[in-house]
Amino acid sequence: MQATRRLAHFLRPYWLWAVLAPLAMLLEVTMDLLQPWLIERIIDQGIAQQDTALILHTGGLMVTAAVVGLVGGVACTIFAVLAAQGFGADLRHTLFDKVQSLSFGNLDQLETGKLITRLTNDVTQVQDLVMMLLRIMVRAPLLMVGSLVMAVLTSPRLALLFLVLLPAILLMLVWIIRKTLPLFGGVQQRLDALNIVMQENLAGVRVVKAFVRGDHERQRFGAANDALMQQNLRAVRTMAVTMPMVMFTLNAGVVAALWFGGVQVQQGDLQVGQVIAFINYLTQSLMALTMVSMLVMRVARAEASALRIE
Repeated sequence: MQATRRLAHFLRPYWLWAVLAPLAMLLEVTMDLLQPWLIERIIDQGIAQQDTALILHTGGLMVTAAVVGLVGGVACTIFAVLAAQGFGADLRHTLFDKVQSLSFGNLDQLETGKLITRLTNDVTQVQDLVMMLLRIMVRAPLLMVGSLVMAVLTSPRLALLFLVLLPAILLMLVWIIRKTLPLFGGVQQRLDALNIVMQENLAGVRVVKAFVRGDHERQRFGAANDALMQQNLRAVRTMAVTMPMVMFTLNAGVVAALWFGGVQVQQGDLQVGQVIAFINYLTQSLMALTMVSMLVMRVARAEASALRIE
């Protein structure tokens, strides 16, 4: 992410939104972490002891926590969008100013189609990454760490499952980064080629018609379009492996938690509510890693665009 990081100074004018977004997300994550604990309380204390008042009171707390979390999530999205849109607008403006200062030799070397791609698609990729970073990059680590802590507090013995599940998913993420970064760099290069063909055809449409070169131009566009499609398919096929692998790991963890948790319930070491709360925390932590996998793929694409912008 070195190239993307070097563009971070465009975010400075919008530092307030960039700070408020994570704070709002912290509020949402805190409310999400409270929910399994409240469920445990309802099952082990309310239902087990047939305490209707406790059930209603705890249920009210769950609704309140859900509403507060909703407000935090909406606020985070608004602040992240404000920061990302400002970042993108300033970056496009700076790039346009740079293009105006280029010499004729530079313009001939870079080509109009490539410059158009950088000012549109490449900037959009980096802008989208900024918005995701302000949301998922804050939510995922907080949710993962918070869920891990709460899972350990709920059942230290069951929490040993994390020692197997987390490294497995992290290895997948490292593999995805190494595979997708060069693939998305190729996608942007082929998008360049497509834009060059399109720009040349539109700029010289009168010449093309005068010399009856329409079939030739269609073949050029078709070749560039097919190359872009094939490169996108290669990148998407690599990405498509991610979700099934993560979901398999998640489901295996849930099955293991039910198995070992059930044994401990029979032995009297755990209560049913604790097992359910633990499974909720396990699911939250592994889903947070799933968010990271989505972010990793976005980072790979944005990094390729950031390098071209530089």
